[in-house]
Amino acid sequence: MKLDIAVLVKQVPDHEALVRVKSEQELDIEDRYVCSFFDEIALETALNIKKNNPDSELFALSAGGKKAVDALRRAIAMGIDRVEQLGDESLEKADNFYVARVLAARLQSLQPDLVICGKQAGDDDFAAVGPMVAEILNIPHASAVVSLDIDVDTGKAKIGREVEGEVWYLESGFPLLLTAEKGLAEPHVPVVTRVMKAMRAKIQNILVDELNLQDHQPQGRVRRLRYVGPPSRPAVTMMQQPFPQNIPELVNYLQQKGVL
Repeated sequence: MKLDIAVLVKQVPDHEALVRVKSEQELDIEDRYVCSFFDEIALETALNIKKNNPDSELFALSAGGKKAVDALRRAIAMGIDRVEQLGDESLEKADNFYVARVLAARLQSLQPDLVICGKQAGDDDFAAVGPMVAEILNIPHASAVVSLDIDVDTGKAKIGREVEGEVWYLESGFPLLLTAEKGLAEPHVPVVTRVMKAMRAKIQNILVDELNLQDHQPQGRVRRLRYVGPPSRPAVTMMQQPFPQNIPELVNYLQQKGVL
């Protein structure tokens, strides 16, 4: 069975990058970005499917500006040969529902059998775009998928998804959207030759104006009002005596502060 598989990817700040609130409307993020971890699992899953179904065609989509291009280069380095960037920097201020509309509009033209994306993005952790895309496309979806077995003879996908510490097993036909959880695949480190190929690749850009979204506004159902930084941590008070002699001192201190 030949499968056309689309993978949705997003470039996000590295988990170790420093993030500060610069103003109510702007964040100061250290320039350390990576492809979202769960999206790399989705990429690896697509590559594993192609190993068992060599005729399958894989392509990756990302919505956004320059950072989206970086995520697509990672997809190329991992083994995806066809990639597309949708939109530009203006999407950075768009809410998840509008981003889902952008992705869904392109997917409607491509008509893939299977769409795979990460369970959640590594920046906002909303876990919203994948299911939204499925709803817009009016196709089945399963989230937090930890196992996948495709039966080419019946054209069915057997899916294991994690729910409250258990694994539920489902079956679905195609088209289908899945969001990848840890355990579905183990992302590999790209070889140097693929990384060099990715750096030289020309990324096709499709503008939002070409996706017939004139009836929808970037600021949709959710609007960001302001950023507020976390409160400053109070100074640490150290007990003077060694343990266990400092226990009465600690109890006395907590009583003074009204904790006990």
